[in-house]
Parts: sequence; structure tokens; C-alpha cells
Amino acid sequence: MNPTNIITAICSLLLLSVGVDKFLHFIDPPCSLMTSISPTLWKILGVIQIAGGVLIWLAQSMKMVSVFFLIFMLFFSVYHLVNNTTDIGGSVFMAVLFGLLVWNPKFIRGKENI
Repeated sequence: MNPTNIITAICSLLLLSVGVDKFLHFIDPPCSLMTSISPTLWKILGVIQIAGGVLIWLAQSMKMVSVFFLIFMLFFSVYHLVNNTTDIGGSVFMAVLFGLLVWNPKFIRGKENI
């Protein structure tokens, strides 16, 4: 399996799970920002994340989705820091993965594309 597909699958699963969590609240502990963001905006963020988890698989939109969520995750990492919270690990990890998909160095392109 191509390493790009593996990273895409991880990003997709993470986006789908955190997006669905905005509605079903199954991740414990919940995001510390949940109480400081309006419920409507919280659900909009969930829809955006679910859509991203699906759209990242389309070849023509993978790069655009990755750039968007790289910026999205960096923004929320900074937002966590500004609000003095400590649960930024997930957004930082996802920002790194999306950064790899945007940059797409030789080691994740796979043998057939080097």
C-alpha cells in the first residue's frame, strides 16, 4: 500500500471521528474548547470535518483539503494555546499529517512515483 494512502486514511478516520463527535460526544475527555464555542459553530465545525474526511479521498481535492485542514488545525492549535488549554495534541498531530500530504516528499509518494 502506498504511504500516501495510509496517511490519507489516518487523516480521514481522524476527521470523521472528531466530526461525528461534535454531534454524539463519544470522545472522552471532550475538547476543552467545547464550552467556549457556540453550539451552532461547534456543529458547523463537525460538518466541515466530516466533509473533509470524505473529500480527502478524491484525487482532485486531496491537496486542497489537506491545505485547508493544515491551516485549520494550526489555527485551532494556536487557539488552544491562547485559551491556555493543554489538549492540543490531536490538532498538532493532524497538522503534521496534513503537512506531509501537502508537501508529499519522496518517502510518502511510494515506489511507483519516485
